[in-house]
Amino acid sequence: MIIDNIYKKINLKIEGKGLPIVLLHGFMESLEIWNYIYSDISNKYKVLSIDLPGHGKSFSTLNHDTIFTMEKSAEIVKKILEKENIQKAVFVGHSMGGYIALALAEKYPEIFLGLCLLHSTAESDSDDKKKIRMQSIRLAVNNYTMLVDTSINKLFNLKEFSFLQEKIFFVKKIALSTSVDSVISFLKGMEIRKDRRFLLKETSFPKLHIIGLYDLILDPKKIREEAKNGNKTNSFIEIPTGHMGHIEKPKEITKILENFMNHVILKNYRI
Repeated sequence: MIIDNIYKKINLKIEGKGLPIVLLHGFMESLEIWNYIYSDISNKYKVLSIDLPGHGKSFSTLNHDTIFTMEKSAEIVKKILEKENIQKAVFVGHSMGGYIALALAEKYPEIFLGLCLLHSTAESDSDDKKKIRMQSIRLAVNNYTMLVDTSINKLFNLKEFSFLQEKIFFVKKIALSTSVDSVISFLKGMEIRKDRRFLLKETSFPKLHIIGLYDLILDPKKIREEAKNGNKTNSFIEIPTGHMGHIEKPKEITKILENFMNHVILKNYRI
């Protein structure tokens, strides 16, 4: 796969000025998933968001036999940064976007000013999670609409489910526009991704886990322990949401990210 050719067909959005922030969306999402926080953040920083291959408006040559690894996605992100002349940035990865950011950090730690794992983890899939990935692949082949319905519903805080219907519909609409072949390819890529918890200890840039207290996808307790087991540059914040804090509580996420950016600026640019 030639990344230069892919780049020409990758949809991206850049707004604002100042310190760069790269927003990496999650599985079956697109750059539109950041709509609820984008304008507030781009008022203060230079914000780059990307549609991963087969997601949103990005072209994809993937088929159901392809395994699209987190490393391949990371290389696409790196090439985009080079073409946009962004040498260093803060990276915010939601769920799968966090896996991609970690793959990028392993190979290119020098480009990281900071990393926010938004409802994400550095740990690889457990055996049970791998089985769920395979079940999702079978459902994607047989009934993609059902996969979207069941998967997206689980992303939100069930206690607020009835109040979040408009936002849930918004996320489902994005998911339904995602190429089925790309969904299968990325499911395979996530299933084989490596454990990168060592990066939380070995890298020196600031890192933040944002944890949803009602997250049904990632166990809040495990993510809390993951953050605590990193080095002194690691921190975590818990919020009363499911797996979609930037959709459920956008103003709270915006404030958290702004505080994190201030921390990054103080660390990297202190006189």
